[in-house]
Amino acid sequence: MPVSFQGTAFNWMMMTEIPHDLRKLDRVEVFNTSTLEAKKRIKSFDSFAHKGTRGHAAVAAGTNGMMGAAILASSACMRSGCGKTTAIVPSSYFSLIHFSVPEALVWDRESENIPFDAFNALAVGPGIGSSASSKKLLNLAISSQKPLVIDADGLNILAEQKDWIEKLPKDCILTPHHGEWERLFFKTNDDYLKINTSIDFCKRLNVNVLIKGHYSVLVTPSDIYINGTGNAGMGKAGAGDVLTGLLASLLAQGYTPEDAGILGMYIHGLAGDFARDKWGEDYMNATDIIHYLSAAFQSLRNG
Repeated sequence: MPVSFQGTAFNWMMMTEIPHDLRKLDRVEVFNTSTLEAKKRIKSFDSFAHKGTRGHAAVAAGTNGMMGAAILASSACMRSGCGKTTAIVPSSYFSLIHFSVPEALVWDRESENIPFDAFNALAVGPGIGSSASSKKLLNLAISSQKPLVIDADGLNILAEQKDWIEKLPKDCILTPHHGEWERLFFKTNDDYLKINTSIDFCKRLNVNVLIKGHYSVLVTPSDIYINGTGNAGMGKAGAGDVLTGLLASLLAQGYTPEDAGILGMYIHGLAGDFARDKWGEDYMNATDIIHYLSAAFQSLRNG
């Protein structure tokens, strides 16, 4: 069945049809194509770059019982090339962030004066819960109109506050896994229907949806991209938080949302593949993915 782009060719192999089950795709073909797409987009740093020119990302994540999400997202953000990362977390956990991610700055999520103007990009959602203060935090992030990644509890709040969806900043990236996608839209296991629904959503609001899965799919207002890296070992708690931090870092460095999405899901999956090769699918975890982000960037950059 043809997709709903009117006269627009996909960048993914000039694709004109989407299968109802992405598992029918040829994994090697998808890997090779997504490698070419990612390689076209990775940038080299100026040899005179410094922390003030590499971008400042903010990660709003974590609350009682969920501070691991803040640690994972902030660590991944710092490991992915941006100059500075600020973790926006409850003040009672500042010392935990300082200990776990010593490179990161911290800001109180309850503050009335979060310095959004100081950030080049924001990520909000991992482990923030759905309290009134969490909803306020998400609303402030949306209102800032900064380059924005929304994940996890941020998506769950949007699913409750559907009227906020119309206020999403242009070009923001939503990163739902299957369950979060269903909460935002409707229940289905049909990949064709999920992708086409996301296409219409992205075209209407001028935003991007990165559907996480064994084949992650980036839907933009004009194209779709299917990623060929990653493995089943990444289907564990915290892997999505790593992707969120990685995307925030790329946006802060000046990548367009489309390029950040393509490069981010590729590097995230490749780091996961390296972790699988070291620890095995059954035994790797989200922290292992962070440890291999540098190797994934180097592998893509150096061919």
